[in-house]
Amino acid sequence: MRRSFLTNLVILAVTVAIVAGAFASFQRKRSSFERIDFTFIRDKGVVVVKAVDPGSGAETSGLRTGDQIWLIGDTPSNEIEGLQKTLRRIGQKVPMVIARGGQTFRLTYLVPELKIDYAYLILSFIGFLYLAIGLFTLFRGGRRESTLFFFVTVLSFIVYVYTPAGDIDFTYKVLQLVEELATILLPPLTLNFFLVFPRPIVRYRRLIAAMYIPPALLAAWDFDLLVLGNRLAIAAPYRSLLLIQHWELVHFAIYFTLAVVALAYTYRTAAAVGKKQIKWIYLGMSLGFVPFLLVYLVPYLVIGSVKPIYSTISILPLALIPLAFAVSILKYKLWDVEVVIKEILAYSVTFIFGMIAFSTINLILSHVIEERSALERNFLAFTSGLLIAGVLIPVKGRIESVIEMLVYRDSYKHRRAIAEFAQELATFHDVHELISMMRERLRDALGLQRMNLFTREGASLVIYDAEAGIPRRATIVDFGAMPSEGPLVLTDPRLPEGSDLPWQLLRTGYRYLFPLRNRGELQGLLLLGTKRNEEPLSRDDLHLVESLCAPVALAIENSRLYSRLRRQLEEIRALKEYNENIIESSSSAIAVVASDGTVLTANHAFWELIGGVGPAAVPLEATEEPMSELFPPYDEMRRTKARSITTNFENRNGEEKEVTITASPLNADEPDGARVLVIGDITGRVRLERELQDKERLASLGLLAAGVAHEVNTPLTGISSYAQLLLADTKPDDPRYRLLKKMEAQSFRASALVNNLLDLIANRPRSREFVNIRELIDATVALHEDLFKPKNIRVHVAPMEDTRVQGNFHDLQQVLTNILLNARDAVSDGGNIWITAEECETNISIRIKDDGKGIPADIISRIFQPLVTTRRGQGGTGLGLAITKRILDAANGVVTVESTPGAGATFTITLPRNDNGSVEQSIRGSEPEDAVVAGFDPLVH
Repeated sequence: MRRSFLTNLVILAVTVAIVAGAFASFQRKRSSFERIDFTFIRDKGVVVVKAVDPGSGAETSGLRTGDQIWLIGDTPSNEIEGLQKTLRRIGQKVPMVIARGGQTFRLTYLVPELKIDYAYLILSFIGFLYLAIGLFTLFRGGRRESTLFFFVTVLSFIVYVYTPAGDIDFTYKVLQLVEELATILLPPLTLNFFLVFPRPIVRYRRLIAAMYIPPALLAAWDFDLLVLGNRLAIAAPYRSLLLIQHWELVHFAIYFTLAVVALAYTYRTAAAVGKKQIKWIYLGMSLGFVPFLLVYLVPYLVIGSVKPIYSTISILPLALIPLAFAVSILKYKLWDVEVVIKEILAYSVTFIFGMIAFSTINLILSHVIEERSALERNFLAFTSGLLIAGVLIPVKGRIESVIEMLVYRDSYKHRRAIAEFAQELATFHDVHELISMMRERLRDALGLQRMNLFTREGASLVIYDAEAGIPRRATIVDFGAMPSEGPLVLTDPRLPEGSDLPWQLLRTGYRYLFPLRNRGELQGLLLLGTKRNEEPLSRDDLHLVESLCAPVALAIENSRLYSRLRRQLEEIRALKEYNENIIESSSSAIAVVASDGTVLTANHAFWELIGGVGPAAVPLEATEEPMSELFPPYDEMRRTKARSITTNFENRNGEEKEVTITASPLNADEPDGARVLVIGDITGRVRLERELQDKERLASLGLLAAGVAHEVNTPLTGISSYAQLLLADTKPDDPRYRLLKKMEAQSFRASALVNNLLDLIANRPRSREFVNIRELIDATVALHEDLFKPKNIRVHVAPMEDTRVQGNFHDLQQVLTNILLNARDAVSDGGNIWITAEECETNISIRIKDDGKGIPADIISRIFQPLVTTRRGQGGTGLGLAITKRILDAANGVVTVESTPGAGATFTITLPRNDNGSVEQSIRGSEPEDAVVAGFDPLVH
């Protein structure tokens, strides 16, 4: 509630009147400092000694009561207005001419020294300080407690400054009355102040008014004694004066105790702000009264007297009381009470430690070193003082640490952790991790409720964690003028025109804005709210947060640079991966070769081409072979210096490869440097071209074979008919009968072969029936036994059970015939052929093994291809095994070969026991277009 102008004017007038009285009191008191040691009156202008102080300098000088002083120095006394000033002006020894009993004589008056009351001067200074603080609080605060505090300071000012001195005149009595009334009213007014501040605990005005009744009665009694001359006559005047002084002490103790109790009760029930205000009051009262208690009151009660110097020292701290009250009322630096306590205790303990250490060393030196060695003792004392001063700095730091542990208690370790955290901030590369860690540390150390961050993006500031009511993007101008030091406090922001961002932040719960600068450049703004219970940050808290600002700004800058570098590296990686994917996806083999022949890089197609070296088998890093060993055509290309060549080579898997190679410089400016090889594998294309040529030749051969088969059937029919006619006329026991029988069988077989050839050419379906494997093998061996006799070849047929498979008997006989005749051609005279048949669950395997010369390794993989033979020019056409494979493919069978050069060969025929297909099945198999190559030449190897 604001006061009216008239009220302020009345308060100002009363204050001026009180200050005027204070100056009058001070002047009278100051005059007492110069008081001479005799009293006088004037008789017709001449100074007449009225009384002389016993044992004083005046008595020693020879002054006596009734002496008339005619001359003081060279001046008649009737011409001197101010005797005391004249005596002080002349000097310490003043010559006088006096008249005594009708005689005149000279004497020298010794002027007494000044008796300055330093305690009063200090109290007067404190009183004026009280009044100044009260006026400042009154007009700055404008609330009820500010007015009460002003009156408390006014009464304290009167108690400290108003002191009756000099002659007992009207002014003396007025000053004494005002001082007595102020002394009586100060305790109840102080209690009244504590009943309403920091929050009212007594709301009944009558009760508050009632507590002024006892001091009012005491004041009335005092007024009666001093002004009315003790009309009430409660007691004798001197007795009344003693009783009033006694009751003043009693009522001061009672009201002061009640004030302390009220303050303690308020502290227990007050909010955070009220507790901070009471702490300031406690601090001021402790700093003001504790030294007075320890330095003056206790020694006075124990010893009975105190030296003036100690009484003066004990009074000085009283000046801190109004300061603490003003801070509490105005809430200025309200939250720094713990900081002030910490600093005061730290400096006090450090000072005491230093004084004790220096006194101890000085005492030791005085006992150890002789008196005549004063120079050495003073030098050692001075050196010791310097050493102690140097030690006091770390001692003060240690003391502050201990005090911080006591002041902050649970949050102390978290506050210390923040200092270590500031050193770790340079290692943060992630803003999210940084903000999360800062929130956790500040919440534990300071109890902060809100924290956010604006980070710089170009010319703008972008908020880290978007919040309702706060724009996501802003400029530094929107925040107003930033202070050169410390944070921007949003309690009373001066807003720039056209921006209400500070008010938005304040409404959201933020109160402090810390600029984050790195090398003079703003990196962002740290936004902090209040502590729990809306408690603002103290000076220590602000310094603690400010210590984080520079490291946080550096961490943000590092994070920004790290993110930029990471994005660039990601772009480079993506570009590298993109290029590698292009190269890897190419079907052509691509390799980059250094000038010394080292493979720098190569795609997967390259490693597959050379035979599995590299990522598919051996890691690329482990491959240190030069390009000439990995890819032999590389040397050929370097020798020819051609840009593109077509050649062939055998890779590490033994595969023959046809390739085209194109070489280009990796860097056009360095033609002799690294080169890029693009290798195309044309092996498949060359094979297809050759197969096409073979198929064209086979087609022509098929047409020829068809014509030959048509022409051969006619004589075969005649031979078969003639043989049958001869058999009809020949008896079975005739030796020619057996020959004719074989002739008939061979003519039938020849006819069947011709028909088979025609069927293959015409792509007609083959009939299928159950074929007995043992009978098939016996019939085939018996049919060709005459072919084995010229070379004395022994055919060994292993015993076997009767097993059957589905197939065409003549086709399967053709398969066995082709393999047996190849074996016959492979073995030497007296060789052996072994035939075995094995039965498993689903298949029957027929193995035909010989001990011949075997099959060369270079053609064993192509032995079943058409026109592949080891007897080219010796009657072999290379069609027998090809027809064998096609017959077995059509019968769902498989033929394989194993051979070691010089150790014979083993052919394995695998046939299914039962075929779920139809009995009538085409022989075309999976490659019907190749059926035209079926020929009739059993002598194939």
